[in-house]
Amino acid sequence: MGGEFFTPLKVVKAIVEMTKDDIKDGVSICDPACGVGKFLLEPIKTKLEQFYKIDKGSILSKITIHGFDKGFDKGFDKDEQKTIILAKANMLIYFSDLIKDNSGLTKDFAKLFNDSFTLKTNFILGTLAEPVKEKYDIILTNPPYVTSGSSNLKEEIKKDGELQDYYKVNAMGVEGLFMEWIIKALKPNGKAFVIVPDGIFNRQNDAKLRKFILDECYLDAIISLPEKTFFTTPKKTYILAITKKNDKKEVQKAPVFTYLVSEIGESRDIYRFDITDNDLSEAVIWFKQFNGAQKYFRTDDKRCKVQPISKFQPNEHWSIDRWWTKEEKIELGIEEEEKIISTEEFGDLIKDIASTLDEFSEIAKEISLKKKEVTKFKKIYLNDKTYFNLSIGKRIVKKDLIKFSGDFPIYSANVFKPVGYSNKNNIIDFNNNFVLWGIDGDFEFNSIPKSTPFITTDHCGSIRILEDNILPKYLMIQLETIKHKYGFDRELRASLRNMSSVKINIPFDENGDIDLEKQKKIIEKYNAVQEIKKQVKEYREKINELSVEIKGAYNYKDSTISKIFDLPSIKGVTKTFIRNNKGNIPVYGGKIKKEPIGYIKDDLDSVKYFSDCLGWNREGSVGYVFGSYK
Repeated sequence: MGGEFFTPLKVVKAIVEMTKDDIKDGVSICDPACGVGKFLLEPIKTKLEQFYKIDKGSILSKITIHGFDKGFDKGFDKDEQKTIILAKANMLIYFSDLIKDNSGLTKDFAKLFNDSFTLKTNFILGTLAEPVKEKYDIILTNPPYVTSGSSNLKEEIKKDGELQDYYKVNAMGVEGLFMEWIIKALKPNGKAFVIVPDGIFNRQNDAKLRKFILDECYLDAIISLPEKTFFTTPKKTYILAITKKNDKKEVQKAPVFTYLVSEIGESRDIYRFDITDNDLSEAVIWFKQFNGAQKYFRTDDKRCKVQPISKFQPNEHWSIDRWWTKEEKIELGIEEEEKIISTEEFGDLIKDIASTLDEFSEIAKEISLKKKEVTKFKKIYLNDKTYFNLSIGKRIVKKDLIKFSGDFPIYSANVFKPVGYSNKNNIIDFNNNFVLWGIDGDFEFNSIPKSTPFITTDHCGSIRILEDNILPKYLMIQLETIKHKYGFDRELRASLRNMSSVKINIPFDENGDIDLEKQKKIIEKYNAVQEIKKQVKEYREKINELSVEIKGAYNYKDSTISKIFDLPSIKGVTKTFIRNNKGNIPVYGGKIKKEPIGYIKDDLDSVKYFSDCLGWNREGSVGYVFGSYK
């Protein structure tokens, strides 16, 4: 299950097909969140007589399957018990012919079923309570990704020293804990196919988890699944395929197979009818070809792209969809030129957003629950030459930039994008870390690591950090926190003189030394909050881009607007006219904002007044419509 959603059989069969060549005599297969057991039973379905021999009155298993299940919200209950019973019942159905032919071995079969599927009832953590290492050859699973209660699980882990040592990555959510368990439970050269939510690929706070995946495993494939793959939930999910390294020192050079799936061979609604469109089956075919001969692999399928491993850095997003352009997605039918959705789809989207916001709440709770230590902070001026050295560059005019050439970037008010390059530098020593700030504009910051030459203009200041234990990222967070306090915006320049009076909180430990670990923890919390803000902003933009089509059980007929509405010509209402005829009637212009551009009198003969009308923009934000009513 993924959260509360069972994995569609079409998805199960596709994953089983991808790992088919690795399922052979002697292997052990595990699903740590097995639900009704399909990931474990489908691989053996057509090979029962091969994998289970009856020899001298006993069952000889040439393969072992291990399915575990447990609830993660409020502990064990009857519904969770039912899923493991259903898993055993499914196994009974699969083995019915063998049982019929060997009726004297019913107790042996019962023991086999009970050994194959286990309900973890004694621990809140369920499967996660056992720190398994290098036990399984293959893991096929769709672990829970509902984050509700994940902070409780982590609190439970902290009570057990062995578990605390086992779960070192400290990934976000239940799915992060499962991902760490899966990797550690795999044998060297073992393979895992895991359905994961997009959060693992996108959250900045899971960069450590992505690094753990790269350190421990080869990244074989990421396959993007369509929305509503899991019974009407629009949660974005992927199939992640990995192989456990035999030696952690090994560095992956092989590329990564990626594929965009739009249809999975069944309707993505509550009915789940079979349909002819099935990109997932195509993905399986291409993956197997890629896996068999990576060096010579070629494809003309536009849904398939082989990406260099260099694209998958821990601090970067792994959501593969972004490597297809909008035009490519429109051609493949993944996106529409204009995104129009039904009210039902809009409701599903809101449900997904609500679920994600709930995840964010859990993440914020996890952050707040992290061990709070008593720390002493000292306020240090930026002009304290024990810790910092402030400077600004020389004036460079635009016409001179054309004459410059070289390797060193020149930074001005935009501290992220160089305005040019030169070899004539105003800074000689680069043996320290630097933080740049924009003197004009929005007071933005950027960090420059040691031994990285750069040049600043008189619109860009540099803070040389003289103490190595003061982290550039921490300093930038402090500057971001206090910029409104000091009024550094377009009204007040962040000049050298003004910056000299700025005080920064620096943490010190009980020995009087700068506390490096405390800075790292503050940075981690800050990154988590920024990631939440970023994703909330993305949701807002996504909603703003949508058009919701509202339909009822009525007959519709297309008609031109001019046949329904009066469209009078409006002239002469200029800014000067408004200024000379001030009153209480609002006047609207071509901006998307609903605020009037001014107010005029209510008795002007030359003006056409409106009420009970629709207005739309003819210039500026063209097409924006708003209403005016009595």
